[in-house]
Amino acid sequence: MTRMIHPGTGKPRRPRRTSDAGNAMVVALLVLMLFTAAGVTFVAVTKSDKQIAGNQLSSSQAMYAAEAGLSEALARMNNPSNPDYIGTATPTPGWGRYVVSEAGTSGYDPNCGLTETDGYDNDGDGTADEAGERYPEILSAAPSVDQSVRYPYVRVTYKAQGTDLVRFGNHDANPLTPLAENVNFGAPVLELTARGDRGNASKTIEAVAYRYPLLDVNSAIWSGGSMQMNGNAFLIDGHDHDATAPYDTISGATAVPGVMTEGPTTDVPLALGQEDNVLGLGGDGSVTQSPITYDFDGIWATIAPIADVTLGGGTTLSSSSPNIGTLANPKITAVNGNLTVQGTWSGAGILVVNGNLDIGGGSQYDGIIVVLGDVTLAGGGPADVARIVGGLIFQGTVIDNSSYGGACRIFYSTAAINNALLLSRYQLAWWRER
Repeated sequence: MTRMIHPGTGKPRRPRRTSDAGNAMVVALLVLMLFTAAGVTFVAVTKSDKQIAGNQLSSSQAMYAAEAGLSEALARMNNPSNPDYIGTATPTPGWGRYVVSEAGTSGYDPNCGLTETDGYDNDGDGTADEAGERYPEILSAAPSVDQSVRYPYVRVTYKAQGTDLVRFGNHDANPLTPLAENVNFGAPVLELTARGDRGNASKTIEAVAYRYPLLDVNSAIWSGGSMQMNGNAFLIDGHDHDATAPYDTISGATAVPGVMTEGPTTDVPLALGQEDNVLGLGGDGSVTQSPITYDFDGIWATIAPIADVTLGGGTTLSSSSPNIGTLANPKITAVNGNLTVQGTWSGAGILVVNGNLDIGGGSQYDGIIVVLGDVTLAGGGPADVARIVGGLIFQGTVIDNSSYGGACRIFYSTAAINNALLLSRYQLAWWRER
């Protein structure tokens, strides 16, 4: 056996332990593999988290885009005087529009073809349910800085129940019950569907919007003070009437009191022979004490800032004055002071007078009048009648000063009141993501 001698010491040299060296290499390789695996995992997790975050961001931005679409649609349904208005002067079942980011994108709506079988003339061409019938498209008026954030379409329709519009308001002519959806009283209910896109993400929102009424009208006249009735040619009628001549009574419609007074019914004394001049709920002599009152200062503070027309006190409107509002295009008019109306002047919508109102023969208003002071109504002969079609709410007294045997006429009319309530603003009642 040959022995190996260490050259420096002369002692035998120990042989190398090759097995220890091999183990160290294996351990080193294992550690390297672990670090590599950890690095790869870290990169993969980071990439996945980044992708998830990106998807969440895209999803959120798609939702924001859909919400922006709802906002534009509501804004464009609220103001008939705005050039971007998309509503209609005469709401009808089956009416609808698409607000689109570019022509043809209403095709993204999976329900766009249902208009071919819904029984309505959706495109206004006089024919219902023809092949290819769709709601018309209107291009979005909203500028888009980032073209990748879009709402391809917003579908806007009036809610319908068969041949009737669904409305929101005082459904039972009872001021003590909550407002509700119905087919008789209030402004039409809107149904909206909006889609928003961002990259590969898409969100769809369904919503319902109400016009919460600016005013609740529950009688032909609501009086905050005593009233003096002169003669027996005047007529105050709480039966529901058409908003246009000859102002026929609507058969089967719910009647309201002719006069509702804040104080006792003795505040509205009717002389012998005048009972049949005040008609409505309960028949002749329809005068009841009101279960509610109005905050007149609050009404002025709410309505005056949104008026289409504002006039100063001491204003006189006459035959030579332009009308303010029509049934087809009602207006909100605010007068900060006393107002005199005479001749054949006419108007429509909501008129609020922060003072006294004097209405003479020949004039007419269709809608709702609110007066924070006294009201004087007078009429001349049969061809010179002062007429209010809708409802009158006032804080002071009403005096019919017709000294020529003429007449004033106040007809309760849900049609005229509903038309005036179109001047309130749509607000979302509820929405959900689909």
